[in-house]
Amino acid sequence: MLSYLKWKIIDLDANSVIILTESGIWYELIINEITYSRLLNEKETEIYVYHHITENSQSLFGFLEKEEKELFKELIKVSGIWWKVANNILNLWIDKLIQAVKLEDENTITSIPWIWKKMASKMILELKDKDFFKYSNIEIKKDTWTKRKIESSIQINVIDSLTNMWYKKQDIEKVLQELPENLVSINEIIPFVIRNIG
Repeated sequence: MLSYLKWKIIDLDANSVIILTESGIWYELIINEITYSRLLNEKETEIYVYHHITENSQSLFGFLEKEEKELFKELIKVSGIWWKVANNILNLWIDKLIQAVKLEDENTITSIPWIWKKMASKMILELKDKDFFKYSNIEIKKDTWTKRKIESSIQINVIDSLTNMWYKKQDIEKVLQELPENLVSINEIIPFVIRNIG
């Protein structure tokens, strides 16, 4: 069973990445939008793999962080959450999701596409006692929000990338007006915008 891959990125889109390994084997992995945004300017990658096997199919899912993979595995155990919904959930920061589950904050969870109030309640009920959530020592850090300008070339690249992913230009521009000072590169800015877009 595959659990980790490393080497060249052959093809990339908002939903999948194809990796060519050193042994010459190609693997296509399903990814979420945050992973896509972080791989945009990369030629090689190291990626954690979850090999999902059912009676009728096999699918490979790729994650840049081990914690994302572990969280994904917990999410798809919740009745009613299939892999596409779980990938949407992972577009939220892991620490923010853990905090929402611990504090039983349904409003944060229902801000995720395809998650309604009843499902949010079910997620909290089924996940709050899981070891991944219960014993997490992640500290929630608040971003320092400030109005600031970013380089026009970076702004254009961010807007082009996200409008190609079907986000609305006015929503993107609204988030760009309030970027934390510590975000300077396009690979940092795009994930932030995706997570904070209204």
